[in-house]
Amino acid sequence: MTTVLRTILSSAFTGLLGLDSVQAGQFLLSRPAFVGTLLGWLNGCALEGARIGILLELLYVDFIPVGGVVPPNGAAAAAAGVLAHAAGGLAPSLAFFIGLAAGRAYAPLEMRLRAARSSWSRRVEEQVRAGDLNLSRWLSSAMLAESSALAAYSLLCAAAAAALAAVPGVGLLYPGTDFAYSLMPWLGISGLYFRFRTQAYKKG
Repeated sequence: MTTVLRTILSSAFTGLLGLDSVQAGQFLLSRPAFVGTLLGWLNGCALEGARIGILLELLYVDFIPVGGVVPPNGAAAAAAGVLAHAAGGLAPSLAFFIGLAAGRAYAPLEMRLRAARSSWSRRVEEQVRAGDLNLSRWLSSAMLAESSALAAYSLLCAAAAAALAAVPGVGLLYPGTDFAYSLMPWLGISGLYFRFRTQAYKKG
């Protein structure tokens, strides 16, 4: 299987797994730890994929969607990070930070998708009032839009990473990104510690 085909399939899988976060199941299949491990295995870099996904999980686990706040998208982050390394050819450290940025950058797009779905509410209400309870068309349209957007975004991130890898001198960034990447486990674990300590004090 060629790299291009693996990248396309990985992006498609990301789009499908992303539906689990809100619209289908909520079995934690869209969490970065799972997405990173799966895409790493599909692209022949299972250990790096798992590491990128787990580190993103540690950093994103504290984000809670409250009201109109849309947190960074973990599936988009993991996909962008793994594909930046596997398809783009970037070092895992730089690929990780690209994934971290991509997850945050996806939030505005996700807000637009949610706003678009909200605009359907009046037509859905009219359909239900008319006695037509078959809402499969609206559900399938929403799921298709969400999945397609995330898949296209993941593919675009992979292409952008490949373009970045072709820039002369990009390797000069690696000592800095490698050092920062080595600190991420400690940053993630310390974040978990303070979060759990706060929760323990609340219960106490």
